[in-house]
Amino acid sequence: MTTGNDAGPIFTTVKRVSPTHQVREQLLAAIQRGDYGPGAAIPSERVLCETFGVSRVSVREAIAGLESMGLIRVEHGRGAFVRESVNQSFMRPFGRYLEEHRGELLELIKVRGALDELAVAEATEHADAVGLDRLQAANDAFGEAVDAGRDDVDVARCDVTFHLTIAELAGGVLLPPLVRELNGVLGESRLLMLARPGQRERSVAEHQAIIDALVARDVVAARRAVRKHLEPIRDWLLESAQETAQESAQESAQGSEETPD
Repeated sequence: MTTGNDAGPIFTTVKRVSPTHQVREQLLAAIQRGDYGPGAAIPSERVLCETFGVSRVSVREAIAGLESMGLIRVEHGRGAFVRESVNQSFMRPFGRYLEEHRGELLELIKVRGALDELAVAEATEHADAVGLDRLQAANDAFGEAVDAGRDDVDVARCDVTFHLTIAELAGGVLLPPLVRELNGVLGESRLLMLARPGQRERSVAEHQAIIDALVARDVVAARRAVRKHLEPIRDWLLESAQETAQESAQESAQGSEETPD
């Protein structure tokens, strides 16, 4: 179900698990598209609850997440408003977000790596020609989105589709939904990673290396290709965490020097 008209963005009703992440993802996409420009008001909690078909708790948590990332400001009694443009503000506040959640994110990356390696190993054994063609089509769509310069949300959606396709080719009942939910939780870090210079093009090539290993039925090469694809994300999070810690230490030191006796 979709809601909306020519006067505003179109949202889809949230129907699956983790409604907070779904609401936050759709609001983030609307902000990045420019549906809500700098200074624009986000719809009220009541309107968002009716639009998304979720509880006030889910809406409030989604708004709080966007606020913690520095994308919106909440004025009590007035509502939520978009801060400066996403392209300018999205990277700076990530340091604060990472400082608060880096342990969780690093653990999630480890879990994602384990699941993705398991998925690709199983897909090496179980994927048929039709499935491999579907995976190639998914990476082709991802590459087309990159070449067309589509926005981060669209490119990230194609990236998720590629990885979910591998999980589906692996077979089984539990793996696909686990990979789907984990990718939902990692939405913010994926958007930021894809925004790094050259990362989109690297991801296209790394995806292709995974496909080539699957076609060759080479499980060792497939696992290695997945690790090569995910290790930069882990390294980037670690480097960002270290930089944030150093900046916080410098700010604390400067604050101490400026404080009068």
